[in-house]
Amino acid sequence: MKVLLIGKFPPTQGGISSRSFWLCHALATHDIYFDIVTIVPPLYRSETTGKLPNKIRLRQITTDEEPPWFIPGGELWIERLVSSALDLANDQMPDLVEANYLVPYGFAAFITSRILGVPLLIRHAGSDLTKLYNWKPVQHALESLITRADLVVSTSSTISQLLKGTNSINSLVFLPQYVPDPRAFSHVGTSLSPFCLLFAGKLNYYWKLKALDTLLESFRLRCDWHLKMVADGKGREDFENEIKKHGLSQRITRRSFIPPDQMPSLLSEATAVWAVEREGSIPNFSNIVWETLAVGRPCLVSSSTFMHPDADLLRDSPLLLLVNPEDPVSVASALDKAASMTNFEPPGGLMENFNKCIESTASLYFEASQLNKVRE
Repeated sequence: MKVLLIGKFPPTQGGISSRSFWLCHALATHDIYFDIVTIVPPLYRSETTGKLPNKIRLRQITTDEEPPWFIPGGELWIERLVSSALDLANDQMPDLVEANYLVPYGFAAFITSRILGVPLLIRHAGSDLTKLYNWKPVQHALESLITRADLVVSTSSTISQLLKGTNSINSLVFLPQYVPDPRAFSHVGTSLSPFCLLFAGKLNYYWKLKALDTLLESFRLRCDWHLKMVADGKGREDFENEIKKHGLSQRITRRSFIPPDQMPSLLSEATAVWAVEREGSIPNFSNIVWETLAVGRPCLVSSSTFMHPDADLLRDSPLLLLVNPEDPVSVASALDKAASMTNFEPPGGLMENFNKCIESTASLYFEASQLNKVRE
């Protein structure tokens, strides 16, 4: 079958793009083909997409070409997404249109599915619900999008937000939480020396929600550690000023984003990985926690990780090191523990849960493709 995915995908950086990359790779082995249309922002992107199988075709929309001037103006993202999607559909009609983020991809996918007359499946993330779903200027539109999709995929941790403000979602389905493929995320490298802590993610204006200021304070207590950052964003300059203020410029290196298939090696080279979040962060389970433990590396987390419904598989793993995001001494103690660890056994059940995730998704795709119930 053929799925037309309109949404976040590499080289765009982020958890949604990375998860979609690995899911599409795995689903391609179930005889599912993908045509993908994505917007590539200039700042939050890697240099390449990573290696794609033959069953995936990717169309990238960049910011290089500016639309003609008109009133009221705009980037015409929805129109460009729809146009590119229809171009791909001209070669082969998809059985299903999917979006993995509500704005602008969900609206572009809705229009495309109605033009083509094929079912629409919508996935949501954490940030689109948290930031956009209850913003009044677009709330009615987003509620209508959700209630008129043929299928809506959610998780138990986000369903309360999804249902808030809507009368009913008859098309709601649940899929198992994504877990990384243990065959891709395994011991593929050796930890760097001296002790190396890895942070991979966005440096947005809310970077302090990731407790990076506490991390810098802890580095003043542990002079034998080096921080490796694979990060960029609008808060980068502010964070770099914080590094200079703490006198840590010589112990911190930064590079821009990398494609998902380079992450297993990067994680394996780290002594430990930083995935700490303060209260108030977007309530969505981070891929980086699963992927770090899958390669057998310690992962520093806060209590919010254990509050997530999908954390049961990880709860007893000795590789999860709990820290207080407000206490540099707590972080320093966790770094000491990570440096002394000798048992790097990944959590059990990863392969079983990965297979469950992929098989459930493949079954849902085939079920959705049979709906043929485009709503007026």
